[in-house]
Amino acid sequence: MKTTIKRVMYLILMPALICGAVQAATGEARLELLSVEEAARPADRSFGFSAKNADDGPVIDVSNLEVQEAKPFALKVRVKARDGSAPDLTTLRVECLKTPIVDLTPRLKSYINSEGVLVNQTTLPPGLHQFRVGISDARGRFSEKDFTILVSGTF
Repeated sequence: MKTTIKRVMYLILMPALICGAVQAATGEARLELLSVEEAARPADRSFGFSAKNADDGPVIDVSNLEVQEAKPFALKVRVKARDGSAPDLTTLRVECLKTPIVDLTPRLKSYINSEGVLVNQTTLPPGLHQFRVGISDARGRFSEKDFTILVSGTF
């Protein structure tokens, strides 16, 4: 009986220990950007149809992505000064355009640096996800940019 319990515990705990060792070796845990429940929410109906995004503040550099399901990818949102006025990183906000809107800023807080947001390993559930980034500069000028990430099961 004790041998059976030891074997079962070994089979249960070993994968968890291996995953922990892999995360420790890479130095960064994988961030789940959206939960399955959040991804299943309906898309914000105003996406793409609202007034033009503000764009007199910092320059926001982010690209639309197409990634494979269950495969980690890098999320990079760069922000640069415009007219010599530095971006105010305390005003940076990242949202997923669902109903209701999902504020991702608290989840990304530890990935924000002087250049913007850099997450080396993140994942998303399958589907087409729309996001919006907003930030102000030291002069109070504001910029927003929308981008999409398509997560598919096959390529």
